[in-house]
Amino acid sequence: MGFQANVLRVMIASPGDVAEERKAVTEEIYRWNDANALVRKLVLLPVKWETHSTPQQGDHPQAILNRQVLDDADILIAIFGTRIGTPTEEYVSGTVEEIKKHVAAGKTAKIYFSDVPLSPSSLDPKQYALLQEFKKECQATGLYATFSDVHQFRTDFSHHLDIELNQPRYVWLLAPQLLTHASAIELSADAIRLIRKAASDNGTVIGRDVNEGFIVSVGRQQFTEPNPRSSAKWLAIVRELVDRDVLDEGKPGSGIYQLTALGYEITDEIQSKEPTQIELSIAGPPEGQYLEIKSNRVLRLDQLGFLTSSEASVAIQTLSEEGKEIKVNLVHDRVTTLFNTPRHDWQPYDHAGPAKLKLSFQLNDQRKEVVLPVMLQPKIVNNTQWITLIGSGNFQIP
Repeated sequence: MGFQANVLRVMIASPGDVAEERKAVTEEIYRWNDANALVRKLVLLPVKWETHSTPQQGDHPQAILNRQVLDDADILIAIFGTRIGTPTEEYVSGTVEEIKKHVAAGKTAKIYFSDVPLSPSSLDPKQYALLQEFKKECQATGLYATFSDVHQFRTDFSHHLDIELNQPRYVWLLAPQLLTHASAIELSADAIRLIRKAASDNGTVIGRDVNEGFIVSVGRQQFTEPNPRSSAKWLAIVRELVDRDVLDEGKPGSGIYQLTALGYEITDEIQSKEPTQIELSIAGPPEGQYLEIKSNRVLRLDQLGFLTSSEASVAIQTLSEEGKEIKVNLVHDRVTTLFNTPRHDWQPYDHAGPAKLKLSFQLNDQRKEVVLPVMLQPKIVNNTQWITLIGSGNFQIP
């Protein structure tokens, strides 16, 4: 019998010389599921470029992989053998780019380096040298693990995975619930996605027969893929929503459907049960950076704290703004103060490094906080040095 569960996407990142270790990670993830998924109501989904990417043109390959695989990953497992990997437009390798962007988004990354003895003739000197440089960088910014053979790697990773998933943020995940309504309506995830989009637009759903099949759209967003299976699925969804009085086709045969009062009630019920989602990102030019805040609920902002990476408070910016989408201009003097504050990673010749922003706000008459990891980076514009912040992250508040 099936069961409701939360799903965490675990991305496995590496160059191409650690195939056995990648296989071991996948098998240990499935082992954890076998032993824990039913009781914990938590399922781990191993995500890899070879199984979760699709052919696509129009951008750099790594940028496409980031969108298809990395961006939605919850945990990242990175493994290195003797190679650093293929360089990208901005980073020494694709794996390094994935690690740094994942960490910058405030997510967990676990990094493993191989100490398996190898013949010098089998090494690519340039690749190995770059790998050692990155290993030193990791030593300065956090913890990593090493292994001497695949058996040790499997044992260590299994132990680390158990420890990670016993942390409160995973143990206290909200239990998933079936969506039910007073009239005992149960809707599929795709049906919910459709009516939520309609509710956020103008309540109108278009369903029309064309040469490619039955096409469903709301505004500019098309839900149906160009194949018979997708057409059949969405035709069944629309018919079901009409039968259950969630959608109403005002004029039969028109293909124009309107969300009913019951439809709006269901979408309101869904939203009321959802946790608060908050998206933070730093944007703007060096001389005018701002913190962009997006949420599915109205937030009343109180203050923005500028913290070291160890969360020591350095400066405060008082706020008084309210809304679901807010832009907070960053006071550059506060950023400069943070940049010049001695930290454990602070060097006299280079103050760049990790820091944090703490956003404080009122939500449902309760004070809440989220902490965004950022990077301090100087940048010269027209012979003037500006201190910039780099970082973004998504947060969920029960």
